[in-house]
Formats: sequence, C-alpha cells, structure tokens
Amino acid sequence: MSNSHAPPPAVRWGFAGCGRISHDFALAMSTTTLAAPSDSKLQACAARSLAAAQQFAADLGVATAHGSYAALCADPDVDVVYVGTLHTSHAELATLALTHGKHVVVEKPMAMNSAEAARVIALAEEKKLFFLEGMWTRFFPAIRKVRSLIAENAIGEVRNVQANMGFVFGPENDRVWKRSMGGGGLLDIGIYPLAFITMVFGTSPERVTAVGKLSPDEGVDVYASVTLEYGGARFGTFQYSMHCQMDENVTILGSSGRIVIQSPAHTASRILVTSYLPDGMQGESVHNFEYPAVAPAAQYVYRGSQGFLYEIEAVNKAIRNGAIETAEFPPAESLGVHRIMDEVRRQLGVVYEADS
Repeated sequence: MSNSHAPPPAVRWGFAGCGRISHDFALAMSTTTLAAPSDSKLQACAARSLAAAQQFAADLGVATAHGSYAALCADPDVDVVYVGTLHTSHAELATLALTHGKHVVVEKPMAMNSAEAARVIALAEEKKLFFLEGMWTRFFPAIRKVRSLIAENAIGEVRNVQANMGFVFGPENDRVWKRSMGGGGLLDIGIYPLAFITMVFGTSPERVTAVGKLSPDEGVDVYASVTLEYGGARFGTFQYSMHCQMDENVTILGSSGRIVIQSPAHTASRILVTSYLPDGMQGESVHNFEYPAVAPAAQYVYRGSQGFLYEIEAVNKAIRNGAIETAEFPPAESLGVHRIMDEVRRQLGVVYEADS
C-alpha cells in the first residue's frame, strides 16, 4: 500500500565549479539546522581537474565527482546544475546544462553582457527548464519583509533608493583585476546595489549616468557612481569600489517614511522603518531576522553564506512545482539588469572579449 504522505524525492544538485562559492553553497544544504535532509542531495560535481572535483566531493559529501563539465551535465542523476565558476564561463556552462535538459542556477553575473544573457534565457524558455541567476539576497526574510512593506505602502510613494558596496581587493585577487577573467567592480559587487534599485523601480530607467575610474593596466572598473532616473521624479543612486570598504546600508526613501536595510545589506538581517507622522514627529520600528543556525563544525568561507539556504529552498520548491522561474528574481529582471550594466560599462569604457 503506497504512502500518500511520503515526502517528495530530494532535488539532486550538481556543481559546476568547486571553488569557494560552490563550497559555501553546498555547505548550506547540509549544515544549517533548517535544512531538511530530504530536500536536497549533493549528487555530483565537476571542476577544471578531476582531482579538484574529487577533493570537493570528499570534503562535502558529494556522491559523484566528474572529470569534465560535460560529464556532469550529462549525468542522468542530476536534476539541477549550480554554476559557480569564473564570470567568463557562466553563460557557456549554463547553456551546456540547459542543452542537456538540466535546470540551472548560475551565480551572478549570469553572463558577461546582455546578449549572452538573452541567449541563455531564451534557451531556458525554449526547453521549459527552471532558470535562476543567483541573486540570493532576494530570498532573505529581511528582503522579503522590505518588499512587503513597500507593497503595503508603508512609506508612501517611493522616490529614491541609495545603495553601495565596497571592499578592499588586494593585487592577489586576480579574478577581480584581470579583464580576461571578467574582472571589474560592477560585475562582481556593483550588481548588488544595482539590484536593490531595480527591486524597487524596475529595469527600465529613462536615463543612466555613470562616472568612475578604470585600472591603468587592465582597463577594468575600479569604482563608479551611477544614477538611474525613472519617470515621476524617481531616482536611484549606487556606488561601488574595489579600493575601500563601504558601509553597505541601503536606504529607501518614500513620501511618508523610509526603510534602511542595515549593513551588510546583501545578507540582510536587520531593517529600520521610520514613519513621518502628521505632527512632525517620527515613529520607528526595528525588524530583526536571524540567520539559519549552523552546525558547530561548519566552516564557511564567506560571512552569511548559510543564507544560501533561503535560495536553495525556493529553487527546490519551484522545481518540485514545475515552475521555471522565481518571483523573487525572474529571468526578465536578470536581463534588464544586464542591459543597465552594459550601458554603465559603455559610459565607463569597460570592454570584454565577449563584447566583440
């Protein structure tokens, strides 16, 4: 007699790339106390060498290590492929996985430009497969709360968004300083504050204005300040830098209040809501959200990486329900963000091989 209440089968994940970000993503599936063991299975992995894949599998409990990305994508026991390689190979590997009938989660940026992004998204739509650019911030409970407050008109008509992100990247960080590796601040960190603006105002600004600085040797963007102007006197500004640590608060200003997503906004856990009262006073409320607890022995590379679990849960749910995208960050928004980044790069003068 069948058990109608049996849990659905685990979603079987494959990992294209066995570096630090893939490590943290995989770890979030297995070491957070909220993660149900039946939800996800660490099924397979592949790297640029078989030895690296085997080490990743041994360290994280992945069932199978493959010697090539093609073998991973052809593995019949894999449902969804997570792409966590260098930026320059994201679109190529996403295409490979989709061609083999796999659902795809690809780290941001999903492509080097909007032309690449459009081709990948069109393929996913044609194949009727789930696709997500990994804007994991959108899945944090704090960000869900912010979107709910805006939808409820809690701060009135939103008129301005201010966001920034900056870190000190030393010369040893080749990935961000070399143009051939997809380096530059916009694609690596600037996409985060940009996505806060598009979350509120959408991806069709009337005007984009960017100023910044390129590295003298490689011609990658070191820092920039960007303004997006929208209809109705609405605008967003974001800044990013690879030379200094920025506060990484996000401020959303409305006609009757403001919301501050407190630092670090990309792994948000605390928001401050201020209401402008009729008597000229201000009312304030604070909303705190705990990260998922982790097993004591878990060693993440990046702070807050246990929050990948929120994204993983959303992907598993979507795949089980037959959905091909999430409401939190649909492919159409990914494409719109890439088009904005193309314009920012054009104004700054950043050109990649993929643009030719």
